[in-house]
Amino acid sequence: MKDGKVDIDSIEAISFDPYTHGYYKVSGRVGEAFKDGLKLK
Repeated sequence: MKDGKVDIDSIEAISFDPYTHGYYKVSGRVGEAFKDGLKLK
């Protein structure tokens, strides 16, 4: 928790890729939903 909210960066979540049978670390914010795509227009 950070400032009363979940700090997603400190969770250090991992994900599993069933195609490569690999585990990958999920880290940091990489974009802004519903806004970043507008730059492509």
